Amino acid sequence: MNTYPHALTRYGKMANAESNPLKQIVLLFDGAIKFLNMTADDIEAGDFVSKGEHSNRALDIISYLQGILNLEEGGAVADSYDKLYRSLTVLILRASVELDADLMRHSAELIVPVRDAWEINIQKAALEPALGNGREIETSAWTTSS
Repeated sequence: MNTYPHALTRYGKMANAESNPLKQIVLLFDGAIKFLNMTADDIEAGDFVSKGEHSNRALDIISYLQGILNLEEGGAVADSYDKLYRSLTVLILRASVELDADLMRHSAELIVPVRDAWEINIQKAALEPALGNGREIETSAWTTSS
């Protein structure tokens, strides 16, 4: 079953409410991290209904992020993100099946440096017009319009 349309409906609206495409990406990463950590907590608490809901939400977000990659124009960057999202999906599914809270938290931890890099790009983009250099942050790996 392809979860992309479901993910687009659920998370595309939230992210697209933010007009800055870089902030959209950060918001999505924040959501995935939050839901992965909630899933780990659910595993530890033995709340398997919530575990299923929270892990599905995390997977929906990752599917959405993968779905907005522009593999034709994004080159090696888009390919790297595609591999990351595929690896994360496998890791999350494995942690879910094995009821491994530590592995689920590890999945969230893998996303944090990527999320933080996007946050730095937002800060750089905000500073650059003030500095007058006119450079733009590269976003060709993503198609953020819906």
